[in-house]
Amino acid sequence: MFCRKLLPLLLLCTATTAQAQIYKWVDESGQKHFSTQPPVAQPNVEPVKINQGYVGDDRPMAETEAEPSESKPTASAKVSKKEVCGSAMRWTAIDIDNLKDIAREKKQSGKASAAEYDKGIKSLDAVNKQITMQDCITSSGEVQKNYECLSKGAGILVCSGLMAEAFKEGAKRSQNP
Repeated sequence: MFCRKLLPLLLLCTATTAQAQIYKWVDESGQKHFSTQPPVAQPNVEPVKINQGYVGDDRPMAETEAEPSESKPTASAKVSKKEVCGSAMRWTAIDIDNLKDIAREKKQSGKASAAEYDKGIKSLDAVNKQITMQDCITSSGEVQKNYECLSKGAGILVCSGLMAEAFKEGAKRSQNP
C-alpha cells in the first residue's frame, strides 16, 4: 500500500530509539520542538510521556480495560467499516504530523540533511494523499488489514511493515559486521 513511499522517512526516523526520553518545548517564536536531548538554556522544557497501546476510539488501552465489563462490546458486536476508517483517518493525521515534527527536529539538529528532510516530507505527503476514507471503505484483503491496524493507532511505520523490516535489517547487520 504505502511501504515504498515511506522508506525515506523510516531511514530518517530510525536514529531515534524507541526507549529514548523525548522532551518538548516551545521557543520564543512559538514553534513547538521535540527532541531526545533537552535544550541547554530553554525554559519550560517538559518530558513527553509516550503511552503505548492505544485503541481506535482515541483512549489508552489501560483506560479501556479498566471499564466495567458491561460497557465493553461483546464479541458479537462488530465495529462498522466506516468507524474503523474514521479512526484510521484520525490516527493517520496525528501520526503524519508527529513524523513531520520528528523529521523537522532531526533537520534542525543536524542529524538529517535538507535533502533527506525534503524527501521524507514528500514521502509523507504522498502517503497522506494515498490514505483516504474512500480507499479505506472500499478496501479488502491486506489493504483492509493495514487500515484496521491504522485504526488502532499503531502508526504508519508499524502498519506498513517498514518498522519490522528495519529491525530485521538491523539484526542482520549486527550479526555480519
